[in-house]
Amino acid sequence: MPNQLTNTGDGLALQVTKPARSAGLVEEDADGDTRHRAAVVAYGFDDLILVLDRDTDRVPMADRAELVALAANETESIHRGIDTRIQHSGHGYRVQVPTTGTGFQAGDGLPCHAAPGLLVMAPLDAGVGTRHLLETRRTQALDTDAE
Repeated sequence: MPNQLTNTGDGLALQVTKPARSAGLVEEDADGDTRHRAAVVAYGFDDLILVLDRDTDRVPMADRAELVALAANETESIHRGIDTRIQHSGHGYRVQVPTTGTGFQAGDGLPCHAAPGLLVMAPLDAGVGTRHLLETRRTQALDTDAE
């Protein structure tokens, strides 16, 4: 069962502990203490939210632009984006998400998938090409590492 969007003081957030670790958006030492929490930008689309690392050494601007354009094309939409960061939440992590125009609200279950420097959040029944976005980012990361 996917995590649900929850109300926070700043709007809505989603618990993203495991995906954030997989995406490299958080780094922890051997004792599990947090060493790094990424500053991110979260973009909203119809039935889709993308969260990308703002560090251009991790996700170059051209890669970010390609992913946002791909998501906009897939959803035929684009809504607001917000600058935020991965936040502590209990024993894990969460991220603030833009919901204006996306159709999401508190209580909605929202699966979250990870690729290097990227989280893709979309309902299971969404017609969005989640796999395509993840594969694109994985290819970008390999290309960046090869340079």
